[in-house]
Amino acid sequence: MLDATAWTRLFLVSTAVCLGCGDRAGGPGSYTGPGKTLKVMTRNVYFGAEVDASLAVATPAAIPPAVAGLWAAVQQSDFRGRAKLLVDEIVAEQPDIIALQEMELFRMQSPSDFLPGASPNAEDVAPNGDLLAIMQGELAARALDYGEPVLVDPHTDIELPSVDASGATYDLRMTDRNVVFVRPSISASNPRGQDFATSFSVPVGGVSSGISIKLTRGFGAVDLLADGVPFTLVNTHLEVGGFLSADQEGQAQNLVDALVPVSGQVVLVGDFNSAADGSTTTTYHIVTQAFSDAWPKVNATDPGFTCCTDITAAALSPTERIDLAFYRGKVRPEAANLAGLDASARTAGGLLPSDHVGLVTTLTVGQ
Repeated sequence: MLDATAWTRLFLVSTAVCLGCGDRAGGPGSYTGPGKTLKVMTRNVYFGAEVDASLAVATPAAIPPAVAGLWAAVQQSDFRGRAKLLVDEIVAEQPDIIALQEMELFRMQSPSDFLPGASPNAEDVAPNGDLLAIMQGELAARALDYGEPVLVDPHTDIELPSVDASGATYDLRMTDRNVVFVRPSISASNPRGQDFATSFSVPVGGVSSGISIKLTRGFGAVDLLADGVPFTLVNTHLEVGGFLSADQEGQAQNLVDALVPVSGQVVLVGDFNSAADGSTTTTYHIVTQAFSDAWPKVNATDPGFTCCTDITAAALSPTERIDLAFYRGKVRPEAANLAGLDASARTAGGLLPSDHVGLVTTLTVGQ
């Protein structure tokens, strides 16, 4: 027969086991017990062109050459070569979780059937047009054990007419995606994505052309379970600032509001396009009302600039810290560093891996 002390011990052990294992796999619920230390990398890979600038044309007739120019810039940015450098960083850092932004998918359709306002319908993947497939191929070539992504989160999906070197027209479709990979030892469940309520449409070919593109941002979330420790990983990419500052700030508020119902530990990473010193928009302030920023906790005197350097530049020149790792709940930052600081690491054509550098954050989750 168990005495009162023994019953108490049995109850405490049972409760700990229940709290550690009772949530569904990957569920973010409460956790009591030893934490799990994990390394999380967030990286904007840069797909190779600026959509707004490329499509700033005044007439409908100028759209196909402009789209062709955008596609040429993407090809010249040599993502296949840059992916090798990005994977070099992964090999060096050995992150448990990899969150990537701008993992574009380009598709083509010939002949063109473009109609203003019609839904994108091109389905043939363009040559070197699937950045995710290229990255997966490079990871596999190094025998890195990340497997299939646990989250592929599409947002902006646009299609416009283009023209090839022979003068034939075709449609080019671009789908923007955020992607998350994890080690196979980490269980994943409930992947989901959400567009921000704040988005905007841009007229192309003149205001009266009737042609516009809708630029949509959002976030993806996935519940993870690492050695019995549950948490939610969120990956996002907010709009640029400048004349779109109000849109970006609206997206930040959308993000914070959408994550209120998520319980337990939350790790939020991505490209926020907002300088952490508050000099550009109020987005950083909005997010830090609900989340803590890991970088200043472990690097109090290092500005940690991550953006931006032209990939053709001779030297790195980031001036803002906009790629960030936030957390909420039982999470403790242990260390943080930047990846991609070696300006000599270049493609055969002399290109840097990305216009951003990567952020790698070590966190103890669940303790």
